Amino acid sequence: MINTLRYYWKIKERFGLGAAVFLFRSKFKKDKINNISIPTLKYPISLSNYQADVSTLFKIFFAEEYNITLKESPSFIIDCGANIGLSAVYFANKYPLAKIVAIEPDKGNFQYLLRNTKPYQNVVCLNKAIWNKEAQMDIVDPGSGNWGLQTVVTHTASEHSIAAVTLEQVMKENNFSHIDLLKIDIEGAEEDLFRDNYDYWLHKTRVIAIELHDTKEHQSSHTFYSAIKNIPNKQYEIGENLICELMP
Repeated sequence: MINTLRYYWKIKERFGLGAAVFLFRSKFKKDKINNISIPTLKYPISLSNYQADVSTLFKIFFAEEYNITLKESPSFIIDCGANIGLSAVYFANKYPLAKIVAIEPDKGNFQYLLRNTKPYQNVVCLNKAIWNKEAQMDIVDPGSGNWGLQTVVTHTASEHSIAAVTLEQVMKENNFSHIDLLKIDIEGAEEDLFRDNYDYWLHKTRVIAIELHDTKEHQSSHTFYSAIKNIPNKQYEIGENLICELMP
């Protein structure tokens, strides 16, 4: 009991009373929750599964793990692996004048992405996978639920497969001259994204916020650092995210 109180006290001291109350109340909630009000947000949000989503919600809105210092106000943001839209909503509130493209392959997550971003006219949602070329992808769950879904190439399109697009396509279709902020959390697919066919968009990108997944199956760090090795850059970490400021 004493350790629990100390934990919530530390949360209060670091993130404020609202964060401590939010986490405490989350212990007693389950399943889908609608109309959650966060003090910093213009509109309420919905969660597909409270217990699964609460940690990410806390990281984004209270710990502010995407509170990145940009040299100037951004015009173009791409959110790869937008999930249920929490990061896109954060960006939409922080940068109301920016055009944001949020990309999410899973159909269930995508419905919540649409719901959560509907009030924001500056967010465009794509039910696609992001990859280094056009392809058809299957979505697999390695056991971590809706926040850890992975995409794998399939050679047989079906009602369950999803189209993959490139960042070059996304930029051209949405009239992006460059990318001010590129957020990437695609559960290992970043290994292929940075393996090839990245020259067009990488040299037009100013800041990357990426979660690198290094496992037996994926060596994302290797391909990422190989891709940016000839571009002057500045790196630092915020939570689980590597922030890379590119200076071509």
